[in-house]
Amino acid sequence: MSRILFYLFLSFYSLYASAADNSWQTLQTQATEAFKAEDYQTAETTIKQAIAVTEKADNGAAYKASSLNLLAFIQEAQGQHEQAMTSLSTAVTLAKQALASPDEQIATLLFNQGVLLQKNHQLNKADNVLDESIEQFQLSQSDGDGKLWQAILLKTQILISLGNQQQALHLVSTTLSDLMEKAGTQLPLSVESDLVLSAANIQLKEGQYYQAITSLEQIKKKLNGESKLAAEQLPELLNLLAIAYDKSGQTDKAASIREQSLNAQNDSPASMATVMQLNELGLYQQQQNHLEQAAQYYQQALSQLKLLDKEHSIEQATILGNLGALQLATHDTKAAEASLSQSLALYQSMQERPVEAAGIAGYLGTLYYNKRQFAKAETAFLTAVENLQKTQSTTNENMLLALQNIQSLYIAWDKPSKAAQYNQAIQKIKQLLQ
Repeated sequence: MSRILFYLFLSFYSLYASAADNSWQTLQTQATEAFKAEDYQTAETTIKQAIAVTEKADNGAAYKASSLNLLAFIQEAQGQHEQAMTSLSTAVTLAKQALASPDEQIATLLFNQGVLLQKNHQLNKADNVLDESIEQFQLSQSDGDGKLWQAILLKTQILISLGNQQQALHLVSTTLSDLMEKAGTQLPLSVESDLVLSAANIQLKEGQYYQAITSLEQIKKKLNGESKLAAEQLPELLNLLAIAYDKSGQTDKAASIREQSLNAQNDSPASMATVMQLNELGLYQQQQNHLEQAAQYYQQALSQLKLLDKEHSIEQATILGNLGALQLATHDTKAAEASLSQSLALYQSMQERPVEAAGIAGYLGTLYYNKRQFAKAETAFLTAVENLQKTQSTTNENMLLALQNIQSLYIAWDKPSKAAQYNQAIQKIKQLLQ
């Protein structure tokens, strides 16, 4: 999105009329320089003087459109959002009156209008305006120094925000396939990678894992020679690629991609993206029975969360739970009790993810059960059941396990009447699972 705004602020330089009155040109230039220097009061006063000059000219509509375009940015920079959109809307109307359509300058003004509308959360209007801008660029056989591609990218983002995922995916695929068929048409790599990332996000949600992998791997190769752009794009790209490999069952490749991601961010500040990569690598190594390596990844993730001042977050609860489960499996009961207790306390305090909280409570109950600390085990197992009862996303398997745990505890604790209270519920779930 930052690249779109950059184009927005620079785009007015191309909107001069074919011939310019000297006094108007001087005022326009002075206002532009004041705007660049963030002297908005001087810029606004000067551009209004330029507008006054255009109003006295016989053919001043194109000049006025250009000045109103600049005025819109000056007003937007000062937080005058409604005035800015009004100024830009008037500029579009004047340009359409003064210039023969299709025209690159009309397309550029429409693009600017679309950006302002999007910025001010008028997404449906922005979508319609960007459609018109894209059409004007295409009919005039110009990419407007890259603004056509920015318009397509912004429209893609707006469609996603509006929930029109398939339309967004169609727009991206059409844009990329059209470019392959047109010799000499160059799509900036920054825009292409943004489009691919947007499409990949949709494909992952739609279960189109192999399509996402193909496009992400292709853009990854293109980014290899672009160090600055790669630094911006690779973290998200590698994260999506790892997820796609995971979802398609290629866990080894997913782990390799996550390792690449960590290496690429080696000197970067702590981030939540790195935290989650470390957590996923911990889970992978745990599944491979490389428990020492898994524990190291979890500890690194927790260290990152501390640097980020996120020790009371849902991520902290998740990673502590994963670490505690690993410690329990390796019979490090003291460490496991500390990790699982902290994890469960965080889940309970935030009242989030009750299914995950139930799992942690089950691990903690098992730990206490094995230590014959039945009172503590009872509290933990009952907490698991209570959490599962809070959500509709609970599976019968999860609930059956939780009920069987508490029943087994009461039998071992020599409390048969309490154990019997769960017979009916357990039998009912077993029948459902048959």
